[in-house]
Amino acid sequence: VFDLEGLLDEGTETAFTETAHYAGFGYAHNIFVNEETGYAYAVGTSTCSGGLHFVHLGNPRLPTFAHCYSSDGYTHDVQCVRYDGPDTKYRGREICFASNENTITIVDVSEKTAPQTIVKFTYENGSGRKYTHQGWLTEDHAYFIFDDEADERASSLPTQTFVVDVRTLGQPVIAGTHFGRTRAVDHNLYVKEDLVYQANYRAGLNVLRIRDIA
Repeated sequence: VFDLEGLLDEGTETAFTETAHYAGFGYAHNIFVNEETGYAYAVGTSTCSGGLHFVHLGNPRLPTFAHCYSSDGYTHDVQCVRYDGPDTKYRGREICFASNENTITIVDVSEKTAPQTIVKFTYENGSGRKYTHQGWLTEDHAYFIFDDEADERASSLPTQTFVVDVRTLGQPVIAGTHFGRTRAVDHNLYVKEDLVYQANYRAGLNVLRIRDIA
């Protein structure tokens, strides 16, 4: 943990030290912090079968282990939100959307010691190989847009971005796909208002505008 306020009073060539250290895991592929709930979710660690490793950040200087979600094995990336979408059953709950190599796995992590799988959603990508890499919700929490890292490698498909209708969390469906202007492998994307910011391996940053989401 590093307190960024320390940057405000220092000059150049300053050697910084950590503010706090959490030793609950060694390596991790990624860490997602839900600022609304005060929890961090490390994924791809040597703990929790590579799934979600929960860290409580109520006091960021004293991070503490909270629990695991390991029921679907390795998670490559995740977005967790205080859900405010169309599915009233889960509104106000903390929901994680995990990219788990071959599924989008949606998990209710509101009760940290008893996380509940809502659904493991699989799909076809037209290439025979898949690697569910990363995705992001639209701001109304109605759709989840994600990238598959294997489809362009395994075929001659142009960059393919998937749109999943998650208006009913337990019954996601593919609403549509977007094909890009090159055959570059897509990597990470993030949604801000009606724009999708997508980083691709050999095509740089692509900005997509959401008009008809499906």
